[in-house]
Amino acid sequence: MNRDATPELREHVSAPVVAGRRTRILDTGSGPVLLCSSGVASVLWDWLPLARLLRDRYRVVVVDRPGYAPGDPVTPELPTLEEEAARLVAVLDTLGITEPVTAVGHSFGAAVVEATARLHPGRVSGLVLLDGSVPEAEGTDHGVDAARAARRFRRATLPVALSRPVGLLWRALGPAVFTGSVPARRRVAASLGCRVLSEAASQSTMAASLRDLVGYRSCMHHLEELRATTPLPPRLPVLVVAANGRLPRRRPSAWVRHVLRQARALDREARVTTRVVSRSGHFVMLDRPVRTAELITEATGH
Repeated sequence: MNRDATPELREHVSAPVVAGRRTRILDTGSGPVLLCSSGVASVLWDWLPLARLLRDRYRVVVVDRPGYAPGDPVTPELPTLEEEAARLVAVLDTLGITEPVTAVGHSFGAAVVEATARLHPGRVSGLVLLDGSVPEAEGTDHGVDAARAARRFRRATLPVALSRPVGLLWRALGPAVFTGSVPARRRVAASLGCRVLSEAASQSTMAASLRDLVGYRSCMHHLEELRATTPLPPRLPVLVVAANGRLPRRRPSAWVRHVLRQARALDREARVTTRVVSRSGHFVMLDRPVRTAELITEATGH
């Protein structure tokens, strides 16, 4: 990442109150709107390389997940796709964006933007799903009791995660986990300095990640239900991007085959284009930002 661009991008980060909750947002550039939604254990800064590449021709809006910004409280409520979709729409309203947008989702964020297109069809003109979650591959539990899971999280997991001993341990290990799990984050950390690493060591970021993991299967189950009951807008353009792993491969990985199978199912109700990105881990926008920017530009026609 160009170091000179980083301070300017940081100036475009704000934290307005959206639907009663402080929400950190990156809003930079001008042109057609790209609304970007992160996945589990992913923060706003993961989108910086892509935002820098696209801001000259798009208005790039990145929405941080609840609880991931420093100082944000981690509530015990587990995520639901209805609330996640409503939050994205509320962000658009807060920013005064009334025209339909291209919604870009990474990982779990892909499920969120798809749900937004299904539940709020007038607000979405296209979807870009970056290595998005695949319910059939990652496991859904049709018998999951979301209320029981929420109680366990509230009474046991969250108090332990926010305890002092765990906080001390996470402050020591958090930065290494943050950059070790996604090596490309080191470039972002180098450009932003201690800010990113201090956030990685934040107890709230860790606790919010655990909250999202606990609620993940229930959300995947609900995505399956939405696909059966609430269609996408007819002929909605959808770009499905699958990451084939950091090492060279002659054939698509098992994960890529799952993603492409899901894309074929979506093609029955939308206008789906698929692309496989080689030499990339799960975080495509960090591992291959230039290629990802090219694909988004190609898909939107801008």
